[in-house]
Amino acid sequence: MKIVRFPRWAEVLSGCDLAPSEKEGFAVTIRWYLSWCHRRAVGCSVESAREFVAWARKEKASAEWKVERWKTAIRWFFINAHNQTRQKISSSDLSSEKPNGADAVGFRHGSDNDTSAERMSGKTDDENRILATMRRRGMALKTERSYLGHYCNFLKRTGLRSGAEINAARLKEYLDYLAMERAVSSSTQKGALNALVFIAEKVFGLEVGDIGEFVRARNHKRIPVVMSKAETRLFFAELKGDKSLMARLQYAAGLRVSELMRLRVKDLDFERNQVVVRAGKGGKDRVTPLSGKLVDSLQSHLEHVRELFEADLKREDLAGVYLPEALARRHSKAGFDWRWQWLWPSREISRDPRSGLKRRHHVLDKAYQRAVSDAANRAGLSKRVTSHTLRHSFATHLLEDGVDIRTVQDLLGHKSVETTQIYLHVMQKPGAGVRSPLDSL
Repeated sequence: MKIVRFPRWAEVLSGCDLAPSEKEGFAVTIRWYLSWCHRRAVGCSVESAREFVAWARKEKASAEWKVERWKTAIRWFFINAHNQTRQKISSSDLSSEKPNGADAVGFRHGSDNDTSAERMSGKTDDENRILATMRRRGMALKTERSYLGHYCNFLKRTGLRSGAEINAARLKEYLDYLAMERAVSSSTQKGALNALVFIAEKVFGLEVGDIGEFVRARNHKRIPVVMSKAETRLFFAELKGDKSLMARLQYAAGLRVSELMRLRVKDLDFERNQVVVRAGKGGKDRVTPLSGKLVDSLQSHLEHVRELFEADLKREDLAGVYLPEALARRHSKAGFDWRWQWLWPSREISRDPRSGLKRRHHVLDKAYQRAVSDAANRAGLSKRVTSHTLRHSFATHLLEDGVDIRTVQDLLGHKSVETTQIYLHVMQKPGAGVRSPLDSL
């Protein structure tokens, strides 16, 4: 599937030899279509145009003459994109009923070649079909990559040529292989099962049936790595700049690294000294404490973020910040609202891997994770410290300070108190102040 990039469409339309009323109708339809593509994080292509027309016909319950007007406007968009790129495209493609009809040509703006079309060009038709299904359902980019990875590994192991050949026997064989030969964790095995059943049923319309008894991968319960308060002070002394502020905030609020990266300006409540975590694990919101020691540093950081934000507003080539689909549908201008900007914006502009729009995304966690690991090494800590160690330390230190376990459970966002109880095993005084018998000899 090739994606059309036609940023100058409004300028080209204004210079066309069309009646003013027709130009206005074209502009309304094209903006509607582009907005629809933006909300669903899909590129402009013949396939998405067909889906848009089908959706609009059903949504508006419109007469056929209106539908034809929409098609005419979108055909104009594709044909003029072709004229811009000097490549051939058939104006009848839009009305083709074939599910994988002729693709629209790509249009690249400037020298930025990192488009979603290129990202998908190396994939098979089945893989693109899986991606299209997941994107229509609004599934996360991380889920897309995970499901495609499981699918490709499954085909490679079983020798099947397509997901259309998935059946219960092959699934059982693959799940047994993961548990016995690959020795994966139970969560990895469950992820593979969920991915393959979804692909079989939702993408290829298969009835998988009863898989039967398969070898279950085992869960190995591991005690979390936790720093003492003295070690935490040594660790923080080795961090500088934004990385130091990020680590202190993660520890102060007990955040997962993904939650830290996805914080927005509006999620900091300086009046109540709270951090609001939106759509954490399991899609749940929660409120965690914001240390008063961080308020001045965070407000100073926000001043620099504001300068970057205002500079971006002056650029015409940037889309607003990424928003959840439902919000983008209700508030189309929210992407340019200060409150919705990332707390940790990236220094570089990038393209959305699904829509192809140029945005300023939040920083990625790799550089932060590396800074955390390096700081622990410089501090001379013998433990394997990762960003998640800060969350473990947050929970353990609260319990050591006498905070009840139910409160800690809520602050961490754990579904079950049993998950939180693991920190009781690493407290400096586990249980009711139990001491080693050697201390009393």
